[in-house]
Amino acid sequence: MSKKAIIILSVCLGVVAVVLILFWTLFALSSVTVKFHTTTKNLTLTEAEIVEAGDFQYGACVFFDGKSKYIDRLNEKVQENENFAYLEVVNIETIFPNRYVIHVAEREEVFAYQSENEVLILDDDLRVLRRENLADSASRDNAIELVNLSVLTEDIAVGDFLEVEQQGVLNLYNAFLANNRTLEEQKGFIKEIELGVNTVEVTGLSYVSAKITTHNGREFMINNIDFALANKIQLMFALDSALYNQIGEDGFIVNADGEIIYDNVLDENGNIVLDDNGEPLKGEAWTYERLQNSYVLIDNFILNDYQEISETDIYYNLVAKNE
Repeated sequence: MSKKAIIILSVCLGVVAVVLILFWTLFALSSVTVKFHTTTKNLTLTEAEIVEAGDFQYGACVFFDGKSKYIDRLNEKVQENENFAYLEVVNIETIFPNRYVIHVAEREEVFAYQSENEVLILDDDLRVLRRENLADSASRDNAIELVNLSVLTEDIAVGDFLEVEQQGVLNLYNAFLANNRTLEEQKGFIKEIELGVNTVEVTGLSYVSAKITTHNGREFMINNIDFALANKIQLMFALDSALYNQIGEDGFIVNADGEIIYDNVLDENGNIVLDDNGEPLKGEAWTYERLQNSYVLIDNFILNDYQEISETDIYYNLVAKNE
């Protein structure tokens, strides 16, 4: 090997050595801190406890140190300490050159689900935050009750994420948020969500439905929570605001323009029938008496392979509670 080649090789090895030294000194993980993004009510963990639970590898290069393993450790710590059930790791941020910041939030109590002789308090991801004896449970009064939830998880423990048949339930909380309803507003409006099945006769297909009962006893049936859920909830709030506050002469329910509201007439394909003027054909009129003995059905046009249905193709009707 020529003298020139040896010099070039030596320089390259020197540069590599310098780079490696920088990586394992300048970029070696030296500290980990925690940043809380919400106020804490049920999350009683200290910053030190959170950092310790992550079992961080100090001295490792932040460029090559996989952070997902630390998140997994924090999520799994609940097996030893149930207080970790309320901990949500948003992400772990790298602050160059050599620091981590764990961004965390407190998981909120959204749902209450009665399982055998106990009540499970769940967040919007259906993580079990805590378990309470049925006789002693008071938390269910501060959460939205979930009824008829089909749970697939066996031997449920605090910290578990419930596996359920009705996956659309996981979208409920965000659909309410999309309609500018905070968790406190959701809890103040909704007493119970009862899950069911709606089968469309024309297609024979079945969809998950959700009967929403408000604290003042009003009932809304949302069919197919897996399609256009945010739009259906938006319609529900609009109806709740209008229908129960505007009663015209002779007990008829009227809209903001003082016009009587009628049921929509649907064809065999689930589409609204229009009259010769292109206006929806009028079905039965809505009256206060009828409203008191009915629930409001919110559904989409029938889904099939023959027509395109958008998320705005939804309608509402009154249905007698005994039907």
